[in-house]
Amino acid sequence: MLGLLVTGHGHFATGLNSSLELIAGAQPNVALVDFEADHSIEVLKDNLNKALDSLKEYDGVLVLSDLPGGSPFKTAVECKFERPDQAIEVIAGTNLPLLIASSTMTAVFDNPLDLAEAMMPEGKDSIIRFELAVRAEEPEDEDGI
Repeated sequence: MLGLLVTGHGHFATGLNSSLELIAGAQPNVALVDFEADHSIEVLKDNLNKALDSLKEYDGVLVLSDLPGGSPFKTAVECKFERPDQAIEVIAGTNLPLLIASSTMTAVFDNPLDLAEAMMPEGKDSIIRFELAVRAEEPEDEDGI
């Protein structure tokens, strides 16, 4: 089974987890790291390392971050390379459907790379725009019935 680490700016991680728990229940293999306004990069890195330590019992960890190139993403990537003995993959652009799908698939995959590759389309495909479909009017019966 794989672990998940959710991180992002503000209360991104704890906010998404609140929704995840409402929909799918508590997930014991999910760790959370918020990057709050008063946190330095050093605090963020320390919190990410603590979270990764808490997930060492799992076969690997998929880190789900909010913004590509943001501090949580870049710092998680640094942590990944500083932990060559722990299988870690980092992706950005996390949304709730991606988190829900990932949390339900952690037991299916043996390594975080396979999970990351399977889940990225899930996150992308869940972005839609509402469009009202107009039904064509049905022709009236010529018999009047």
